[in-house]
Amino acid sequence: MFEYIIRRIILIVPVLLGVLFVTFLLMFIIPGDPITTMMGQRADDKVIARIRAELRLDDPWYIQFIRYVGRTLRGDLGKSYITHRSVARDLMEKLPVTARLALSAMIVAITMGVLIGILAAVYHNTWVDRAVMVFALIFISTPVFWFGLILVFVFGMTLGWFPISGMGDGGIKYIVLPAITLGTRAAAFLARMTRSTMLEVIRQDYIRTARSKGLSEKIVIFKHALKNALIPIVTIIGLDFASYLNGSVLTETIFGWPGFGRYVVQAINKRDFQVIAGSVLVGAVIFVFANLIVDLTYGFLDPRIRYE
Repeated sequence: MFEYIIRRIILIVPVLLGVLFVTFLLMFIIPGDPITTMMGQRADDKVIARIRAELRLDDPWYIQFIRYVGRTLRGDLGKSYITHRSVARDLMEKLPVTARLALSAMIVAITMGVLIGILAAVYHNTWVDRAVMVFALIFISTPVFWFGLILVFVFGMTLGWFPISGMGDGGIKYIVLPAITLGTRAAAFLARMTRSTMLEVIRQDYIRTARSKGLSEKIVIFKHALKNALIPIVTIIGLDFASYLNGSVLTETIFGWPGFGRYVVQAINKRDFQVIAGSVLVGAVIFVFANLIVDLTYGFLDPRIRYE
């Protein structure tokens, strides 16, 4: 397994270089000038030219790309054109905030989605099964921003149970509504996936054998059936967690959550290319390592899987 991990980590290098290259090219293709955005439309052309020369943005794109890759390898993602703050330092501040939200949302998604998915499979073709399917269909079809606004109106503004914006003192009450908003849609997907994989597993011969031995239904379901149904579920959980870290933009915007998503959106609006490039690179790293962890988890869930 150690060789497999090393091989996967080595393969990450060309993937990240490809991400860097594509992102860098896009910065030259998309319209907008960061210096004009930074100085304003009424700025003097001579001032804009001087700042462009100081930032060495007059160099050919391939020279800028090589220089950017060199800086990135040293852990320097540059400075924001707008705030002049270090991009790496900003990301180190924003990512833990979003990670906290993503982890809370995943707890909501796993607790709700896996449990009701198991219930739907165990009580297949009953009212419980049909209720779970209706729940899943409703929340898969519901836009995240609309569901978040409903929660804000009902539980924040009307009942006053939870704060509707910001992190406050960092207490749990500030994260309840954002976590439910972000996690419920994933819970609906997990419920459908858990139901279908559990239905497939509990019809296998070894499950009937376990029941014929007189094992309790709880042991049959949670020890024998669930473990063998976990591989597709773990895949969705891993990819969802990575997507939360990268794309919880709507939830962070609705609840004024000062995380990674809002940081990237603000950078895109202001054509802050250094921030965009650094954020895309960090997002790619998160996805690649999330995939690696998911792949390694397969071996623990199913010992028949070998890494060669």
